[in-house]
Amino acid sequence: MAEIGKTAWADRLREGWSRETRQRLLLSFLAVFLFGLAAHAYGFLRAGFSHDMLNALVTEPVETYWKMQLGRPGIVLYRRVIRGLIAAPWLLGLLSLLWLSLSCFLIVGLFRIPSRLFTVLTAGLLTANLSVIAMTATFLYEMDADLFAMLIGICAVWLWDRGGWKGALAGIPLVAFCVGTYQSMISVPITLIMLLCIAALLRGDSFSEVFRKGLSGLGMLVLGGLLYVLLVRLMCSWKDINLAMDSYNDVSQTVSSSLFGRIARTYATWAAAFWNPAKSHIEPPVLVLNCLLLLPALFALLFWLGKSRAGWKEKLLLCLLVLLLPLGMNTAQLRFSRDVHDLMKMAFWLSGLLVLLPFFLLPPEKPLRFSRAVSVILIVVLLFLNIQTANVVYTRKNLEQNAALSLMTRVLGRMEEREDYVPGETVVVFAGVSNQLRDRIPGFESTYDITGCEESSPIEKAQTSYNYHVYAAYFRYILNNPAVLADSGVWNRMQRDGRVAAMPCYPDADCMQMLDGMLVVKMGDLS
Repeated sequence: MAEIGKTAWADRLREGWSRETRQRLLLSFLAVFLFGLAAHAYGFLRAGFSHDMLNALVTEPVETYWKMQLGRPGIVLYRRVIRGLIAAPWLLGLLSLLWLSLSCFLIVGLFRIPSRLFTVLTAGLLTANLSVIAMTATFLYEMDADLFAMLIGICAVWLWDRGGWKGALAGIPLVAFCVGTYQSMISVPITLIMLLCIAALLRGDSFSEVFRKGLSGLGMLVLGGLLYVLLVRLMCSWKDINLAMDSYNDVSQTVSSSLFGRIARTYATWAAAFWNPAKSHIEPPVLVLNCLLLLPALFALLFWLGKSRAGWKEKLLLCLLVLLLPLGMNTAQLRFSRDVHDLMKMAFWLSGLLVLLPFFLLPPEKPLRFSRAVSVILIVVLLFLNIQTANVVYTRKNLEQNAALSLMTRVLGRMEEREDYVPGETVVVFAGVSNQLRDRIPGFESTYDITGCEESSPIEKAQTSYNYHVYAAYFRYILNNPAVLADSGVWNRMQRDGRVAAMPCYPDADCMQMLDGMLVVKMGDLS
């Protein structure tokens, strides 16, 4: 019996690693790296340290503690085991593309669609989108970990789909790890389970089969979430950590709006991601193309409803899943009463799969062949425009980096020219951010709506003590200078000091003054 079991397992393994599987894996890597390098190579190859990335260029204890407070112990483990503690851009880019390639491979395998075109389009949807652009532009220091969390969530769905109830049980700890690395990535496995149920209905599975399958997937997600909560509580008790409360991206936000209000906001946020052209560099064409994509998708749905021999329960369930899909894609908004940012929207871009699935699963009748061609062309054009947008964003970021370096070099020169300033000894307080860096660069206006791109300076407004620490990081890492910056308490006190408010801003000759034995540098307005 043991020999028979071993033989069956070996046959199953060989069947799973077929020639078709190997080709799909190779194509997934080729397509993701092609899209990834075309869209993001500029971002991976430049030292674009700004905003949060300045504080996390080297993972110091304060950054690790903050991640633990946010309920993300998975990212701490990931950095120590896989990536290391230094945010090296090219390495992070390669790791990110690796996780995206494996994600593409698994997703295409889940839908059992052998088409090479489907694989290439899936790679494009995962790689050339607004979430990856925002991560690369400003949050590269945790991009690879976030995408690894997505991959682990997809692995959980794969186990659930292929392994029955045993696979679902095995997927529970993976769901917990996904949530414990970046909570918002749970939307990806939720979306995939819903899309797989839709695909099963299109293939002709019965209502009861799909319903039971969907319930088992829901159970895996719920139990994974409960396991995550349990593990985080144990971690906090063991490490004596207090979870961040009421932060914009923590796990314990107070939900103030009604359920109906959150549902309406969830749909509105999802729709705005596609119908708001301000998110793209090339505005009107993107808006028009997104709207046009609705037409073939709607046609395919109506075609299936009219032609399919499925019963009314199957048709009703499919329509219900399509209507509920935005809730699955935007669970962060459904859970929180506050706005979600672009990094939380990775599942949004799987909407393209919903457009493509009918054309690759239904019989290739003539009306569907034409609609499929239209959909493919529209998606290809949108991906090309996303590649353009990505490179425009990174160009703007590079210009801002150069401007900030030029400015801060001149400021440092002025500081060192003073007889009362001793490098490495005199305490320095910076007030505000230079007014010279606040103006938007002409021609790049639309890119300022992308998360992490709101400010024109790599150093944020410095209106909070956290943002003020970016000044210290800039001197430490970019200028490699021993300037000693005041602590947060002193900084808070000086921001309210009338003497500082009366000082002129840089480059005025009196923008630097010794107050209470400290060198105060007023870079810009305090408001």
